[in-house]
Amino acid sequence: MTRNRRNRLILIITLLILVCWAIWAARGGLYPYVIALLIGYVVHPLVNFIDFHMPAALRKARIARPLAIIIVYLLIVGLVVTIIAFLIPLVWGQLQELLAALPGLMAGTHGRMNLGLTDWYLHAWDYLGQLAEQYLGIRLEEIAQGTLRPQVEQWFLQWIQHMAELAVTGIQQGVTRSLTVITSTVSFVLGTLILPFWLFYILNDQRKVISGIMHLIPERYRLDVHFLGQVADDVLSAYIRGQLLLCLFIFTIDTIGLAIVGVNFPLLLGLVAGILEIFPFIGPILGAIPALLVALMQSPKQALWTLILFVGVQQVENIFLVPRIQGQNVQLHPALIMLVLVMGNEIAGVWGMLLAVPLTAIVRDVFKYLYLRLSDENLDPSAAFAHVRRSRITLEI
Repeated sequence: MTRNRRNRLILIITLLILVCWAIWAARGGLYPYVIALLIGYVVHPLVNFIDFHMPAALRKARIARPLAIIIVYLLIVGLVVTIIAFLIPLVWGQLQELLAALPGLMAGTHGRMNLGLTDWYLHAWDYLGQLAEQYLGIRLEEIAQGTLRPQVEQWFLQWIQHMAELAVTGIQQGVTRSLTVITSTVSFVLGTLILPFWLFYILNDQRKVISGIMHLIPERYRLDVHFLGQVADDVLSAYIRGQLLLCLFIFTIDTIGLAIVGVNFPLLLGLVAGILEIFPFIGPILGAIPALLVALMQSPKQALWTLILFVGVQQVENIFLVPRIQGQNVQLHPALIMLVLVMGNEIAGVWGMLLAVPLTAIVRDVFKYLYLRLSDENLDPSAAFAHVRRSRITLEI
């Protein structure tokens, strides 16, 4: 390496360090831009679609893409206004009703456990006692001494109250921390105000931005960087699009199903289940808990039908929807998903759980691409990219 090349390398590394340090130091005010990039990443296929189908005269005048961005903005504003005008008041009303009715529901649950559930439990207890005495030669009464049933009932009530307290405490802490973060920095507020204009320029000059980034990369690596970006884009776009569609599906089906079953506050509970669906694998379990608790406070029969509803919806989702929505891009074994979710939570909390699955899939495909490029077959970038999806690799050193 010549002296000039070494000095240029030092200059580039120094610049990268300064940029990374500046981004880290200003991270508190950059959250709006990260959100804007995420929104832009989600809507840019729609912008490209509208831009492509614009009249030739508008594209020749170079106003087709700005108009396409404005149309998408209007669609987003319309969606937000619709949600604020119709969905939020209904959800807020059901939340207030739930909080007002919670003491009565808890009292009713306690009364039913002292009456109906206790009678059911007595029958089950007597039946188990007969089996134990017949086949094991023991009497359950001699073991429990008449104290087991009240303890079970008391433990169950305490568990429900504890879960409700944890849920309320978690919501309060989350809202408080979110408001603290949002209002603590002026840069965040300023960033939010200029967000639509900044995103407009990013979407309008998308090709120029990508071209400018590619020209910063040495020419011999540009094709590899292009295909690596394509690998990551395929996985990330499929994951985000898939999760959003699954969230919408779960929200709609669970809301309708809970209303048919007769569970109180179906819109609120369906919305909670739809939002929690964004967490793969554990989201459906977390989303079912509030609905099951509310149904149980109504009656054990309602809880049973609610459980059947959520299990059935989850099976339909896993068998028919997930393979078709996300395809082959984000296929990870459930055991691996559980592991990376735990690791993501330990590393970065909620954000780590959200990003753990797509990042794992991206690392998998990037590794496959680089491994194929470095193999003895000496595949070119396009051939390596084509093999990432179509074939498995055998590790050889």
